[in-house]
Amino acid sequence: MKTVQLAMAISTVGILLSVSPVVRADTPPPPNCATSTLVSNSYKTGNKLGEKLVQQAWNRVHDCDRIDQFLDIVQDNVSRLTLPAHASNATVCRYTGTVDGVYNALDTLYGTCSDQCFLDGTFAGQLSGEVYCELSIALGGLAEADEFLRGPVQVCGLNFEVGCDSQFIDTTTSFSNTDGVCLQYTEGTFAEVWDQARNNQCAYEPIPPPAHATTNNESTGSGL
Repeated sequence: MKTVQLAMAISTVGILLSVSPVVRADTPPPPNCATSTLVSNSYKTGNKLGEKLVQQAWNRVHDCDRIDQFLDIVQDNVSRLTLPAHASNATVCRYTGTVDGVYNALDTLYGTCSDQCFLDGTFAGQLSGEVYCELSIALGGLAEADEFLRGPVQVCGLNFEVGCDSQFIDTTTSFSNTDGVCLQYTEGTFAEVWDQARNNQCAYEPIPPPAHATTNNESTGSGL
């Protein structure tokens, strides 16, 4: 008998989660699942099942940086659910509800991961920005250091870097203390040093430069 694998219905979720959230409110039943109490309840039951399957998978991973592993578990959890070729309307509605429940739960989870990792990045950007400014004002500017490359990131790392970069820029361009203001150390001759500090301090997966790379730490001032 021909079957349809639910795992195929979520095959694109990994791409959605790694790029941007898909804003989806709780999905209402399709018209054919609202024609009677039986099919409506079947849809609702499936919806709860889909959400439960995602939650079970997340309980095993609980790490926003392990999305690929998490999705593998989700697919494994739902791969045994099939839809017969000549299923009743109630069965179709339960199946449809399960698919929608999986997507809705994944969207909620993405939002949770994105928000938390963005906040972590914002905190890091605030702290590193203040340190940059304190040192720059005290020493009359910093020297360039070795610049890290930013390694590949997933959901958490991407949102961390976005939050950190934006907060670092906001902090350093508005910071002042009793000894001076930081703005002058973010532009002109210090623009490259400032941008390098932001890149290094906000790298979620920093890749050190090659061992043979030279630095300018012998210049006046200190690198951050």
